[in-house]
Amino acid sequence: MAAPKSRSRKIAAKKNVSKTAKSKNLAKKAVKPGKQAAARKKKAVKKKAAKKKVAAARKTRSTIVRAMASPAVVELDQRIAIVRNNLRDLAELATASSGASNEELTSGRIADYEEQLRTLTRQREDLVRNEG
Repeated sequence: MAAPKSRSRKIAAKKNVSKTAKSKNLAKKAVKPGKQAAARKKKAVKKKAAKKKVAAARKTRSTIVRAMASPAVVELDQRIAIVRNNLRDLAELATASSGASNEELTSGRIADYEEQLRTLTRQREDLVRNEG
């Protein structure tokens, strides 16, 4: 059963309007690329600002937690941070250097630091569990 003529005309008119609107939007984008770049820059700036806020909130939370923690936990946290930094440095060194002997030495050192990190993390968890 076919739709009445008036209804089919309305549908056809809507399709034509949407096609012309799309073509106008495409033409606008082609004519004004500077505005798009400016909009992208604004979005990037907003994202950076949001990231800074999140980072600041994390810092304050970690500072508050450390203030409430015992000196032993704080010391373990510092040692854990040092071991993590050493691991990061060794990983960068391993990717930069080549040679079988260098790789063996570096992988051995990385394994030692990973074991230290596991030990320190276990000690910290036990200490926090016993305090709380």
